[in-house]
Amino acid sequence: MRKTPELSGTPGIHRPRGKGRGKRALCRVSLLGLAAVFELASRYVPEMRDEIRDWEEGRRVTLGVLPSGPYITIQKDGERIRYLGARPLDPSVSILFKNLDSAVLIFTGQLGAPWAVAENRVCVHGSNSAAIQVTRAMAIVQTYLFPGLILNKIFKRPPRLTAAQLANKVRIMALLTPAMIRMAGR
Repeated sequence: MRKTPELSGTPGIHRPRGKGRGKRALCRVSLLGLAAVFELASRYVPEMRDEIRDWEEGRRVTLGVLPSGPYITIQKDGERIRYLGARPLDPSVSILFKNLDSAVLIFTGQLGAPWAVAENRVCVHGSNSAAIQVTRAMAIVQTYLFPGLILNKIFKRPPRLTAAQLANKVRIMALLTPAMIRMAGR
């Protein structure tokens, strides 16, 4: 008797084994990069510190892709964001992309975080107001992660960075790879 093919998460759609591995790998690396920039931005970017100031201490946020990951969990720890691991860890807010294709659009800079929310490409578990705060923080992260050409595409009004903000962006880009390597070991 033949086994049924793996389901893609959508009823009635079958996906042969092995399909989507590249997208899943892209999402895994992108989520790790996102976590690294969350940590770095909370350390070096005043706008990010202002954004997370009102978050309750210990707020855990899981970002991930349905139906089966990958995921990351970050937590507010003092005035900073800290990466906890590549799995859901008792989050107070979860923002989950509905599928790999929606996540890939965000991670490749084809769609901004606010647009993904507006187009209903994500599911939110937890407080809507907390999810909006996370989305605003994610917009700051995207500002420091993507080059200007992509920012023009994903933001309705792309941010104009001051000299100090550009210096922070260069610093974050320089520290991104070492931070991702350090995080991959956790």
